[in-house]
Amino acid sequence: MLYLLFAYLVGSLVGGLVFFPEIRGKDLPGGSGVFRRKGPRAALLAAGWDVLKGVLVAWLAPEALRPYAGAFLVAGHTWPLFFRFRGGGGIAPSLGYFLVLFPEKTLLATGLALLVAGVYHLLYFRRRRGIYPIPFGAIFGYLALFLLAGEGRLAVGLVGAVVLLRGLEVLRGRI
Repeated sequence: MLYLLFAYLVGSLVGGLVFFPEIRGKDLPGGSGVFRRKGPRAALLAAGWDVLKGVLVAWLAPEALRPYAGAFLVAGHTWPLFFRFRGGGGIAPSLGYFLVLFPEKTLLATGLALLVAGVYHLLYFRRRRGIYPIPFGAIFGYLALFLLAGEGRLAVGLVGAVVLLRGLEVLRGRI
């Protein structure tokens, strides 16, 4: 149980707020919000940090707690203790987490997510506003990974549920 608390606390160290605390209250502190406020280099730094914390939690997770540790990691990222429970969407830390658990399947699902995000951006998002392309594509990536994960479906389902809850908060304007 202590490991799950550790996973949540690591998740609470949101890259966008660790490196750019002035973003607080102006935008979401995940990769997309940092990109909008600070540009692509800053977004890569924040997202890279968030991916690495996912890798760390997965590497250190006891086998029996692996399915749950990912959910606690992403819950910490989306509702961080250290930043008034207002964090990012959870895509980057879950990517790092799943790269350790199922690397090939995660890369395949990520490729699909990026393809869908690119097509969505070209055909729809550029003309109108809606869900940003990366979170939109991530929906398809999580579904693909869930189908590919086999025995790891519990981990993908739990993490996906946390990301979905955060996404619904953002869509409802409760950020």
